[in-house]
Amino acid sequence: MKKTLLMAAAALAAGIITSQAQPVYSQNIVGYVNMPISGNAAYTMIVAPLQTANKTNNAEDLLPAVQANDNVLIFNGGGYDNYTFVVPGTWIGPSGPQAAPTLNAGTAFFYENNGSAYITNTFVGTVVLSNSVAFTGSAVYNMVGSTAPISTDLESTNLNLPLQVNDTVLLFNGNGYDNYTFAGPGMWIGPSGPQTAPVINVGQAFFYEDNSGATNWVQNVVIP
Repeated sequence: MKKTLLMAAAALAAGIITSQAQPVYSQNIVGYVNMPISGNAAYTMIVAPLQTANKTNNAEDLLPAVQANDNVLIFNGGGYDNYTFVVPGTWIGPSGPQAAPTLNAGTAFFYENNGSAYITNTFVGTVVLSNSVAFTGSAVYNMVGSTAPISTDLESTNLNLPLQVNDTVLLFNGNGYDNYTFAGPGMWIGPSGPQTAPVINVGQAFFYEDNSGATNWVQNVVIP
């Protein structure tokens, strides 16, 4: 049964989640996700697609490819708290030198790669199928993402966004944002006009403006 569960998880993540080809006796689904991150001080909007094995979600455990002077920016509701990697165990945060910041499941962030070339970060850990992310209020933006490594459209029941008419999603395009407004089931207003629900990729974060007054986003991913 555990082997079947792992196989189902692999199919769910479009082949990105993997496991060893030997009997597994844990109830956890473990694996890895490779994510390319552009260089030359480009920003990539990310949500950690896995939880670290020790469940601390320490930024250095989540981001083994981090380089000196790379930055992690965490949205605080009005701007960003910036954390610069110096050496293992030392970051420069909003208040000065500190340990690595924590990136909990569902916490989205910008990653600035200050190297001259793209890097591939390998996330390793446990799949989080159920999670609740608190929203900061009605008609404000929340920087969020799927806590499970799935690629799906924004109306998917596996995302379970509390969509109401006029809710807005902003997807980062590398230079700015593409705005998508929910107009009803199967109907969105995108950058080019009416369209179907946009798709997010594994580990892709987004801004969500909730106009319904929901206090949180509860996600429960179902493995067929």
